[in-house]
Amino acid sequence: MMEKTILFISDRESFIIKSIIKNIENAGVKCTFCQLKVNELMKYKEDINGDIYLYIDDKNDIDEMGSTYLRDMVKDMDYNLYLIGYKEDVDQLKAEVFSGCVAGEYMRPVNAGTLATDIVNSSSDENRKSRMKHILVVDDSGTMLTTIKSWLDDKYRVTPVNSAMNAISFLSKERPDLILLDYEMPVCNGPKFLEMMRTDVDCGDIPVMFLTGHDDAGSVRSVLALKPVGYLLKSLPKEKIVGEVDAFFQKQKLKMQ
Repeated sequence: MMEKTILFISDRESFIIKSIIKNIENAGVKCTFCQLKVNELMKYKEDINGDIYLYIDDKNDIDEMGSTYLRDMVKDMDYNLYLIGYKEDVDQLKAEVFSGCVAGEYMRPVNAGTLATDIVNSSSDENRKSRMKHILVVDDSGTMLTTIKSWLDDKYRVTPVNSAMNAISFLSKERPDLILLDYEMPVCNGPKFLEMMRTDVDCGDIPVMFLTGHDDAGSVRSVLALKPVGYLLKSLPKEKIVGEVDAFFQKQKLKMQ
């Protein structure tokens, strides 16, 4: 798993920012600073495994192109963006530039130590996991459950269960964002489980993607009426399976915009 990294952004690395960063790193969380410039932000677009904090030193010095790039970067990569500044400046930037993509805000004046503590706490593994998309993996193979969880665990909150019955029990308590479902399982196979799901008012609309060893046309046709969102072969490489899951959530995100 990638080392957790906070990206701290401002127009300049002032004394208060240096103090905040020092407190964050003293708490054991890596923190990287960059200016609000396109060429600087491009270096970190895909390499941040944590939240992004924009410190508004002087609203009049905010780089317009850098702000636009940061907004698109947050949306494209699904990062959490926090704004730090005076209320008037924060409200204006939220309305004019970062509408719909601000996870939280801190008002100046701020205490460097207190803010650093809040940042470290909000970036803990538990809190970050709770903000991730939740995937339920249903497969009677322990090896497959372990493999898929290890492949997806960096990006998603993954819950593995080894039978359709255990999946039903789980769904009575929690609602995942996606189910990866094995086709062939003892007692209750994947198609039968999905058929039961579709009749349930509470979980009938949860997206289901088959992850199976069956690639014959008959198996595919037999589940099309149940409207799965995908049909992936277990023999596919990690990059393909993870890529298909990523693509599904990206489509979901675009639909909501």
